Amino acid sequence: MNSFNDWLLHQETKLRRIPPNRRALVILVVGVVLLGSLITIDQLVVHNYLEETIGPTSDVPYYRARTLTVLNGGWLYRDISCESPPLIVYFMLPAQLFGGQDWIYEVYFSIFTIITALFLYVGLRRWDDYRAFMIAILFLFLPFGTTESTFGIQDEAIVTFLFMVPLVLAMHHRLRLSAATIAVGFLTKIFNVFFYPVLFLNTRSWRERFIQIGIIALASLVIAAPFLAITPNEFIAFPSYYFLGGGSGPTGGISIWDFLALGGLNIPGGVLLAIVASAFAASLWMVHKKKLGFWEGTLVVLVALLLVYPRTALVYYTLPVTLLLLWGSQYVGIAIRCFLMYVPFGACVFFSKSNALGVPFIDATWGWIAGLLLSVIGSAMMVETTLTALRKTPFTASNGTREIEGGSVGETPVTKA
Repeated sequence: MNSFNDWLLHQETKLRRIPPNRRALVILVVGVVLLGSLITIDQLVVHNYLEETIGPTSDVPYYRARTLTVLNGGWLYRDISCESPPLIVYFMLPAQLFGGQDWIYEVYFSIFTIITALFLYVGLRRWDDYRAFMIAILFLFLPFGTTESTFGIQDEAIVTFLFMVPLVLAMHHRLRLSAATIAVGFLTKIFNVFFYPVLFLNTRSWRERFIQIGIIALASLVIAAPFLAITPNEFIAFPSYYFLGGGSGPTGGISIWDFLALGGLNIPGGVLLAIVASAFAASLWMVHKKKLGFWEGTLVVLVALLLVYPRTALVYYTLPVTLLLLWGSQYVGIAIRCFLMYVPFGACVFFSKSNALGVPFIDATWGWIAGLLLSVIGSAMMVETTLTALRKTPFTASNGTREIEGGSVGETPVTKA
């Protein structure tokens, strides 16, 4: 253990020597080299192998069909089926305009991963420049997001960026601008709707709360107005997917409920929806009772929802794990947990039927048990890591800008957690 701590101290010493005015450039270079390497490996080796052995493995055909519909003058929901909010398709138009090949989408999503890392650094550096830098670097290496932007070619890189924007804005007390970006995020993917209750609880003035709600309602109406005018019935129906309607059933992904369904235990969608609503209400009660701030409160809400949501995909865990990096930048034990969590959750995918084939990659009679156990293990790790983090004070609890140069190097990162 001493040798490991010595190694950590040595690494931190080298990282602290990077001047603050060059850290953004380092984040950019690391992101380009890392993600560029992964894209190259995928295109030269992995992608073709997977296509030949198990068939299509990405959602790019769906992205391509929807973006081409828009580019050809069609309307989402009316001219092509779409279960997601509309803006995510419009955010992907540049990738299709540049050719729409799989590798183009990989590059495009990876750009968002790098932008998110830079945004986290710039947004959090006022509290501690070095810790913000570490969050950005750790984020780039998180397999939940990095591998899904490249090998998985998932659009959650865009979703993660749009989720972090209102949260960081709120921490800078730009509450009204945060509310406006919540509306943009909500009409891109549904996750941003879960941040607003935390913003609401952390806003002390009822007048300010009503202004925020008005901003969200107005911004949402402006974005939704064309769809409400052209294809109202189909547009209004799209949220049903998130309320467990549509699809092949109320469960999916790597949730415990889907593995139970594979084993023969099918729980009605209404019951599952009630469980999700109860978890959401309980998490908000905890945020209120414990007087949790923006970051901590959002973490609690996300973890509670992902524990019980019946259609949880692997990439969804990018959001809570990104939030945990706030503590991971200080405590090495939490940072390690953020990476180890990917192992059980990632292994779940091999036993899930939520893929292009419609059957698990490892299709065995005991597969649902293995998937269930892995999902439970991953969930337990996420809960334990969250509870450990909440017992510690994050660096953002301070009021001023902090840049430690030549201080007690390595004292915090090697703290056990």
